[in-house]
Amino acid sequence: MHVTTYYVIGAIIVLIIALFRSEHKFEFLKAAILFIVQIFFSTINFLLFFIIEYLLMQNKDHVNLGNLFLLLAAFVVLSGMFIYWGMRLAAHVFKFSTTTLTLVEYYIQWSLIYVTVYQAIFSNIKHISSITHFIRVGNFLDPNLIVVVILPSFISAWIAVILYKKFIKAI
Repeated sequence: MHVTTYYVIGAIIVLIIALFRSEHKFEFLKAAILFIVQIFFSTINFLLFFIIEYLLMQNKDHVNLGNLFLLLAAFVVLSGMFIYWGMRLAAHVFKFSTTTLTLVEYYIQWSLIYVTVYQAIFSNIKHISSITHFIRVGNFLDPNLIVVVILPSFISAWIAVILYKKFIKAI
C-alpha cells in the first residue's frame, strides 16, 4: 500500500467520526451529491455549447469565433441559468436547506483552491521539486512556493472553521 492510501483512509475515518457525532449527519453527503450532480450537468452543458459553436463555425463565411473570453463567460452564465432552473424543478422533490447550499459553495471554493495548487505543482514540477532550494536561499516570496504551501493551509483552516460552525449549530 502507498503512504497516500493510509492518509486518505485516516482522513475518511476522522471525517466520519466528526460528522456522525453531530445533528444532521448527512448534510455534507447531500451537499457532495448536489455538487457532483451540478458539475455533471454543467459539463454536459459546456460540451453541448462547444458542439453548437463548432457546428456554427462550419459556415466560416458568415460566423467567426469572436472573443474567447466573452464566449466562455456566456457559456458559464448560460450553464448557470440552466442549472438554476434544474434546481428549481428538483426543489419540488428534494428540499435544499441553506446548510446544504452553503456546503456546496464551500466544496466549489475548496475545489478551486485545490486545483490551483495542483496546477502550480505540475506546471512547475522542476521548481517545486527544489522547494528546499527556495527555502535555503530564502526565496519565500516565490509565487509557486506560496501557492503550494499556503493555499492548502487555507483549505485546512477553512475545513476546521466549517466543522466548528457545524458543531455550534451556526450552519
